[in-house]
Amino acid sequence: MPFPVKGVANAFLRRSFDDDVPVSPMKLQKLIFLAHGYHLAARNEPLIEESFQAWPYGPVSEVLYQEFKNFGGGQIKELAEEVSFTDADEFEYMPVPAPSDEAARKVINFVWKRYNSWTARELSDLSHKEGWAWDRVRDASPGGRSVEIPDDYIKADFMPLVKKKTEA
Repeated sequence: MPFPVKGVANAFLRRSFDDDVPVSPMKLQKLIFLAHGYHLAARNEPLIEESFQAWPYGPVSEVLYQEFKNFGGGQIKELAEEVSFTDADEFEYMPVPAPSDEAARKVINFVWKRYNSWTARELSDLSHKEGWAWDRVRDASPGGRSVEIPDDYIKADFMPLVKKKTEA
């Protein structure tokens, strides 16, 4: 069962806050892209409900971009929120809950432990590998900004990584 991208973001951000490891919007995009790819390859289902798009500087979740664009290239210092309506005809902003699914949490923790020390630029370089999903979509749609990256492409990129990990 896929989860809201904001909930997955909050799982990474809580780790970021707890471990005192700064995460910028770009780094968060790439961490979630990696977790989504590993989840697709290992579980044969998407981690997030939303899709990634092939923007000029890499795979981007539009939802995440809108949520955290005010941080620019700096450290994200708050969780993703959504409006929650109360019984008193009022509303408040509440953090989006992180996935409670054990398999999703394991993938998120794996990606965090493996990649949290990487810079946003290093993660971006990884997601831009020649022949990988983003590269293939950009080649097929030059100049396009909102072109969806098919999950099948992403899964294919991560299958060798998951197989290598399970064979080790």
